[in-house]
Amino acid sequence: MAVWQYQLNIIPRKAVIEKYGEIPSTLLIDYDGWEKYWENVNYNNGFPDPDFEDAKTIKWWTNIKFDIKKTSEQIDKLVSRGDWNDDEDSGFIGWKGNSENLEDNDAHIAYDKKTKIISEFQFRADLRKRENITEFLNGMLNICEQNDLMVFNTDGILFEPKSELIYENLKKSNAVEFLTDPEKFLDKIAERENKRQPKKVSFWSKLKAYFK
Repeated sequence: MAVWQYQLNIIPRKAVIEKYGEIPSTLLIDYDGWEKYWENVNYNNGFPDPDFEDAKTIKWWTNIKFDIKKTSEQIDKLVSRGDWNDDEDSGFIGWKGNSENLEDNDAHIAYDKKTKIISEFQFRADLRKRENITEFLNGMLNICEQNDLMVFNTDGILFEPKSELIYENLKKSNAVEFLTDPEKFLDKIAERENKRQPKKVSFWSKLKAYFK
């Protein structure tokens, strides 16, 4: 994910209520679990399911009927399709905007071709242009609202797909912080990394620390 992108994961409201009996304000993101997973994953054997449960591993879409084709056509109006290909069993529909034109918006739906069950549905908005927010971000939120879907950010904070709620969170995001003051943002990232392993940090080390 590019530092100027703001990411939201999409899940069905119905599944959230079935899981918790209510709508919680925050979903668990197991950061330690994911760190261990990526350290130990064997790329030669694909990407096995993690052995822990959090907001990103829960199978939210198992009992949800969802029109992937119709929704994909709606997203087509907001951003162009990418050139990714499906494999034999897994379906993948991806969208990618023009980064050179400061339109690095993207989205994807991953699903099982036989059952049509979605495994992941997410999008990322490029915050470098106002139009990316007023058109792409708002457009994706409208699609979510029309389909009784909710969104959660990379911290697990769960939102109704309302622009006023998302905008408040967006202002506190890493993307906005970086675009407002890149050097200050990189200093903060470097400081966090130094607490894990003290060392003299150059500007490029800060960049490397952030993208690790």
